[in-house]
Amino acid sequence: MKGKGFTIIEVLVVLAIVSILAAILVPAVIKNMKDAYIARTKNETIVISSAILTLHKDTGKWPFTNLPGPSGGVNRTVGDISHIPKETAPEARPGAINWGILGEVKPLSDYLFYNNPDENSGPLYQNEPGEDYPVKGKFAWNGPYIDYEILDDPWGNSYVINARYFPGNPLAGEMALEHRVYVLSAGPDGMWSTAFSDTINRMTSPGDSPYGDDIGFIILTNGKY
Repeated sequence: MKGKGFTIIEVLVVLAIVSILAAILVPAVIKNMKDAYIARTKNETIVISSAILTLHKDTGKWPFTNLPGPSGGVNRTVGDISHIPKETAPEARPGAINWGILGEVKPLSDYLFYNNPDENSGPLYQNEPGEDYPVKGKFAWNGPYIDYEILDDPWGNSYVINARYFPGNPLAGEMALEHRVYVLSAGPDGMWSTAFSDTINRMTSPGDSPYGDDIGFIILTNGKY
């Protein structure tokens, strides 16, 4: 009995066909994955924004406090404090680096997942009277408002909010009324492009809208004008 096998020519033909198919399909698969990631990011920025608006409806407070009681403020609230991008794209707008480095900073989970908006962080020391949100009454915290403590985008980078411009934040004062507040992702390239500057606001041309491949959703358009 003689066994039959593939000839070298047949193997080479099959490999050539597989290579051609891979060359056609791989770019399409990569593009579809990128499009899916972008769509997921847009959806997650909306979900986070909705959670913040619900927090405000319940407590009457925007997420910027990091000191005992109602005073104090943070410049940024972040989904994942260990995964904040710190680079800017070549075409970045003024102050874009501030999305990655501007302090004070506090995890978004301290407002939406835990009741811990004061100087503490995480699951310990929640619900402290006079320091955290009330747990009873008209302005009680009714969270958690999100399903997960860590909020990364599909590329593994933290969502960041320019909490500096929430109304009432003492770090910006009246200046906050000229700016919009975003949930922002650094996008596929993982580098910031959107302006984050006291001098670049929603009335400036081209303004503080998401720039480059950054992906964001407006939580609040402040109404001074």
